[in-house]
Amino acid sequence: MTSLLPVGPADPAPEAPGASGIPGPAPTTAAPEPLPLPVPGWGVAEAVRAWRTALPELPADVLRGLTSGEDPEPVSALTTVVLRAGRWAVKVYPPGTEAAHVEQVRVGLAGTRTALVPCVAPVVTADGLVTVAPWVGSGAPVGWAEVGALLRRFHDDHAGAPLPPWRPLSRVASQAAALPPEAAELLGHARDVLLDAVAATWSELGWGAVHGDVSPSNVLLDDGVPRLIDLDWAAVAPRELDLAPVARRLRSGEVDRATYAAFCRAYGHDVRRWAGLEVLDRVADLGGLVFRVWDCRHHGRDLDWLVAELRRWRTPL
Repeated sequence: MTSLLPVGPADPAPEAPGASGIPGPAPTTAAPEPLPLPVPGWGVAEAVRAWRTALPELPADVLRGLTSGEDPEPVSALTTVVLRAGRWAVKVYPPGTEAAHVEQVRVGLAGTRTALVPCVAPVVTADGLVTVAPWVGSGAPVGWAEVGALLRRFHDDHAGAPLPPWRPLSRVASQAAALPPEAAELLGHARDVLLDAVAATWSELGWGAVHGDVSPSNVLLDDGVPRLIDLDWAAVAPRELDLAPVARRLRSGEVDRATYAAFCRAYGHDVRRWAGLEVLDRVADLGGLVFRVWDCRHHGRDLDWLVAELRRWRTPL
């Protein structure tokens, strides 16, 4: 078994705990935010402008795949904007996105057989960070059993990939900063309690490459071969991080027992037996709360729900 949170990003995952059963200290300060959420007003227009600015920086083989003079077609827009430009999928991240983080994922997964990653280094512009990958149509939907089998191959193929270290709850500080001081303090305390709990939890499956956002919607068929997409949160992390969301979907009723069992058989493990599952679930809950705060602000909705929600976080675990 290995600790759920290592001592430092450059350190190997420690072996099983000593006689005390307690792992070494882990940082509980606010983590860096390599993938910031966009500010209100940033969206498709800014992403298209970023694409135009990036064009002179792109290699000739990418430019040959474009239709001269045509603007890209918007495909989706939320925390990032996806555009289709000729035979390329263009993903634009908001300003402030850490280019080194995005590039580390691309380089760390170079040559992958199980994922689709950008084909060129990201281009930084004033309007956003631009990445380019081959366009792949959605094709037939992929089931959870296929996701489980693909995820196992991804974990096995990239066990030692030099991806960014896992930084749980990195967005709490920025999203809490604009809240009243009492609310910001409460969320900061909850984050610290959860990071301490993460540091005291042990992984049964060990550390390696994880996708970070597993679902059938993040799998596309590339000439009939399933591949993971949207690897923004790919990291070196406990492998349970990719399994816990599926167990949460079972509890919420989003997937039924037969579907969940098929996923577990395909992957080869059922995370529900793991003692650390509650900690990861609460980390996901807090991450979801701060995302909801951003979403309400971004779309001009009230935060009147937050008062009741904060009461639940007086006891983070």
